[in-house]
Amino acid sequence: MKKNEKDTEEEKRIYLLVVDSTDEFSVAVDYACDFAKRNDARIALLNVMQLEHVDHWQNIENKLKSEMRAEAENMIWAASKQVHARTGQFPMVCIEEGVRSDIIIDIIAQNPNICTLILAADKNSSKPGPLVTYFSSGKGLARLDVPLMIVPGHLQEGIY
Repeated sequence: MKKNEKDTEEEKRIYLLVVDSTDEFSVAVDYACDFAKRNDARIALLNVMQLEHVDHWQNIENKLKSEMRAEAENMIWAASKQVHARTGQFPMVCIEEGVRSDIIIDIIAQNPNICTLILAADKNSSKPGPLVTYFSSGKGLARLDVPLMIVPGHLQEGIY
């Protein structure tokens, strides 16, 4: 029996992007969307709320978590709109709490369809950003089970 030419949505390759509020993230979303369209893949957006510094009084902690959650939701929905406008598809979305690098590794391990981690490099600095630095060398690279694609933050429409 022949398999359908088009993969079902559940079987499509997935490109994972980590959502943040930087200018270069917008460039990475556009690049990833174009890349996904060319390769008949889907986009997954992940926002990780880092709460390790939030462990004081319960009332303050709850308020901070609530504010962080609202900000995470706003960022992920804005990115979702950008993905939908560019690809015509709704992306997978996920908001988690914890250490970003650990959550990324866990998400990739839990979903075998994730085939690439796409990160944006900081365009205004000699340092590419904490996630790019972590996953492109040493321990982070050793933990990563999929290819890492780094999108230069200075790319402009039409370059890719």
